[in-house]
Amino acid sequence: MAGAAVTAVLQFATHSIDGDYVLTALGVILGMAAMSTTLLGLQAFLGMAGFALGGALMMLLGNPLSGLATGPHWLPDGWATIGQLLPPGASGSLLRTNAFFDGSGAGLPALVLTAWTVIGVAFVLLADRRGRRSAVSQSDATDSTEAAGVSHPASVSP
Repeated sequence: MAGAAVTAVLQFATHSIDGDYVLTALGVILGMAAMSTTLLGLQAFLGMAGFALGGALMMLLGNPLSGLATGPHWLPDGWATIGQLLPPGASGSLLRTNAFFDGSGAGLPALVLTAWTVIGVAFVLLADRRGRRSAVSQSDATDSTEAAGVSHPASVSP
């Protein structure tokens, strides 16, 4: 929803982009999904350290190397490649190709953003699986103490 709203403002209110609205909105939505699921996944898997790592990766590394202001071809070769493999750079390239070139060349940026989305979802699922495994081991420990006849005072939970 947010991607569609951002695209509507950029295309119809400020007239800063052109092209097919639906195609451009889908690209913006994919870019937002890639960044948000990556941050969510890192936070779920590593806690606040993961959120800080994701924020540093996206903001401090991804934004300067994205080439959004001028285009990635104005950056040094290796840095431009790294920037296009991160969500901010791929999002900018996808927006540029959809808004101004009718989607020509949108395949690689869309693939990169889809990969980042899948990675973020995988981190969330791994964190959930790890949480379930620790919950099962805690319940097994509780069951073994009850089976051994260990009694707990009413104010203390096992």
